[in-house]
Amino acid sequence: MWGLNMDQEEYIKMLLRSNQLIGEDILNNDSFTEQDLMEVRDRVSTLIEQLEFWTEQDNPERFCYELNNHVQWMIDNYS
Repeated sequence: MWGLNMDQEEYIKMLLRSNQLIGEDILNNDSFTEQDLMEVRDRVSTLIEQLEFWTEQDNPERFCYELNNHVQWMIDNYS
């Protein structure tokens, strides 16, 4: 991915794994409402669009920013 250094690659992997774990918890936790699930779905859809765009722009810094911002939003709202 873009010739990233090891620290950047590990950071992206950690963010992706964090996002995956939070998503799994949301799906497996009965306390989340349908509204919660729809909000997460919409945010993930926007995230995917942003990540695709920044990948096409060859901008790994902004890619990381968007991914980090999303994970932080998930933590702030659903942890």
